Amino acid sequence: MILVTGAAGTTGSEVVRQLATKGIRARALIRNPEKAKLFTGPGVETVIADLEKPATLDAALKGVDKVFLVSSADPRVGLLHGNLIESAKRAGVKQIVRLSAISASPGSPVQLLKWHGEVDERLSRSGLSYVILRPTFFMQNIFFSRASIQQDGTIHGSFKDGKLAPIDARDVALTAAAVLTSEGHSGRIYELTGPEALNFAKVAEAVGRGIGRPVAYVDDPPDASRANALSAGWPAWMADGFVELMSYFSSGGAEGVNGTVEKLTGKKPRTVETFAKDFAPLFAGKVGADT
Repeated sequence: MILVTGAAGTTGSEVVRQLATKGIRARALIRNPEKAKLFTGPGVETVIADLEKPATLDAALKGVDKVFLVSSADPRVGLLHGNLIESAKRAGVKQIVRLSAISASPGSPVQLLKWHGEVDERLSRSGLSYVILRPTFFMQNIFFSRASIQQDGTIHGSFKDGKLAPIDARDVALTAAAVLTSEGHSGRIYELTGPEALNFAKVAEAVGRGIGRPVAYVDDPPDASRANALSAGWPAWMADGFVELMSYFSSGGAEGVNGTVEKLTGKKPRTVETFAKDFAPLFAGKVGADT
């Protein structure tokens, strides 16, 4: 039995789907009982639990062999994932596969990468078998630009001319499912990238080709990007963290490309153009963001 945390989220839900496709029993951990109706396939069960509440995790982990550990971005990620790690030790879980972030390190000057690095280190010292997946920039982050793409065909950011290799969350989930259902990965840290390094002007062009209309990148000062995030309802810590990440990407900190996804899954990762084409109705505003 494999427990998938964050099962109602973008990556977690896809991991559950991938496991079900492989005929592997999966237990989807969700906080909201209303989301249980999303998981109706054979071999999939749901459990209501919360990473904030350790008492709920012990029951959720009963009979579980492996865990895919992911959660929404949160400044308390150390506490939340730490709770799961400790519960997994008590439950006798054999392995945790954790979704981290590219270049995560306890010493990183980028706050979000520092938090992830601290949890990665805690997991590595837990005594549990572990695998850490560190993906680069998620293509799904481009969804935050849906409104400007619809209004005037632009994507705004503060990436300057820095290159990065965006990856589709579906390819991250495919890799996670491959690792969860095979052996020989214990103690490994896998950095996951998309197929090519692009600056954001090229990313915008690829999105345009995918959706069939021109899209251009507009580079804004960091303060403007922060203000835009706050006006969109982001909490201050998240706005600050994303601006820090963009600065990191602008410096070329994540421009490397590797073949890890294909090596582990046997499939080439999707391009930005393919991603945009797949989600063209969403970018056009014809379906909701949660579709």
